[in-house]
Amino acid sequence: MSAGADIDERRRRVFLHVGSPKTGTTFLQQVLWSQRRIAEEQGLLLPLSSFFDHYLASLDVRGLAHRPEHPSRAAGIFTKAVREAKAWPGDVLISHELFASATVEQAGRAIAAFGDDAEVHVVLTARDLVRQIPAEWQEHLKHRSRKTFDEFVRDLQGDTDHSSWFWRVQDFADVTDRWGTSLPPDRVHVVTVPASGADPAILWSRFATLLGLQADAFSTQQSRSNTSLGAEQAELLRRVNATLGQRLPLPGPYAADVKNVFAQRVLAQRPGAKLGLDADGVDFAMRRSKEIVADLQRQQVDVIGDLEELVPHPDPISTGTGPISTGTGPISTGAGPISTGAVPDDVLLAESIAALVGLLDEHRARRIERDAARRERDALAGDFKEHPVRFLLVRLSERRPALMRLRRLYQRRRELRARLQRVRSKS
Repeated sequence: MSAGADIDERRRRVFLHVGSPKTGTTFLQQVLWSQRRIAEEQGLLLPLSSFFDHYLASLDVRGLAHRPEHPSRAAGIFTKAVREAKAWPGDVLISHELFASATVEQAGRAIAAFGDDAEVHVVLTARDLVRQIPAEWQEHLKHRSRKTFDEFVRDLQGDTDHSSWFWRVQDFADVTDRWGTSLPPDRVHVVTVPASGADPAILWSRFATLLGLQADAFSTQQSRSNTSLGAEQAELLRRVNATLGQRLPLPGPYAADVKNVFAQRVLAQRPGAKLGLDADGVDFAMRRSKEIVADLQRQQVDVIGDLEELVPHPDPISTGTGPISTGTGPISTGAGPISTGAVPDDVLLAESIAALVGLLDEHRARRIERDAARRERDALAGDFKEHPVRFLLVRLSERRPALMRLRRLYQRRRELRARLQRVRSKS
């Protein structure tokens, strides 16, 4: 249905997609934001202007919006999203994985903000811990962590109170319990991520169906996931973090220079060995997964998919077994995934050289982009100086469809006159 179409008598539904990190959230969000107009035509609004605004909304809900490192507009932005939701005649989706860390009180206030005229639903995407633990360690590395993978896993095993950030956002039953306190169980939804190697369209289909969308009307081909690093690249990033000292702090330039450029644009594009848990780590992840699934079953939440997908049966790997190649390709162990403890220094040296080349290529590409942007600015400035009225009309036409139609009509008439003059000159 379209925004102006008649809707049924049910109350407007508001879907709060609250997490968890590393569960396909980037993929789902990119599908929707890149095709936002199609979602609106089917009756689903993504309020505010961008995915980044939903991140700011998560800060606002969690009481972090006033911190100096965040844009001033973050304060109160969730209230703005609520206003837009109330003005929309159909369903609404607000999505960011960092909502997962909200307290019971923060979640309750966020839900209550929509009032009695909306039917609020909480949605959580969830993936097995055998994949989540390595993925979250990598995400910690992208936020300046210096812990080795083995240290990270040992800390999780020793955190019997489940008070760390990891369990705050990855104990799926705890997240649904905090966010679902004021909601009936049938309005708390867990969408499970299919097993490794499954078609990403399965996750999209499950998520879209819950939202009331026609899944096959959207393209999933151009949307990417939050790319993982290979074992070699992850260990290289960890050692860079350890050597940085007080340089490039976070919050600050670290996110732009290290996370976005070095990790995402350079290291993530390199081939690498798959990172995995050893046998003891797999046993731990399986045991905790079963406990979380049992808690979800007791909560009687609505499951889209199968909770059994949260308790996989992978083959455990032995850390550091098998031969290791130091060629230009990824490490070869012959034993499937490896932990970073198996990455020797000569492999890291080769990876470091490749990363330096990648940084130089990235620097060159950015310089070319800056030069092109400067030339365009100079050309625009010259055009404005020479023909100010034409310049303003062109700029206005780029924002106003009616003026753009007139501009194109004018261009077609000029082209027609030019063709007629060429014909006359030949005759």
